Amino acid sequence: MSVAKQLQTVFSHPAVQEFGATLRRSLRMNEDFASIMDLEFAETPQAFADALKRFLRRFETLAGRKKLRRPSQESLEQLAALIDTYGVRLVRAALISHALVRGEGEVEESASTIEQEE
Repeated sequence: MSVAKQLQTVFSHPAVQEFGATLRRSLRMNEDFASIMDLEFAETPQAFADALKRFLRRFETLAGRKKLRRPSQESLEQLAALIDTYGVRLVRAALISHALVRGEGEVEESASTIEQEE
């Protein structure tokens, strides 16, 4: 499989999208930069699993307070399968990338809107 096809497969996978959206909510609502950093430095499957566990533990607190939907068990298992197939680096990059982009329905303020408020 070509590298381009691997990227498309991983970045468009529903499990990566679900966990990326969850990480995005945690980042935006709870300023959870620790989870981004934990995942960024995970180089092995074990380190990634540990970083994911810490992220989910942090998110559990936020989800309980704000009544947010948690990622599904199925997505967690699919994420693990993707790591086994494509490796930590590619899955990690896709997950963090999804967390850092504007989500569907999310309104982005333009520079002119921000300047008008000041």
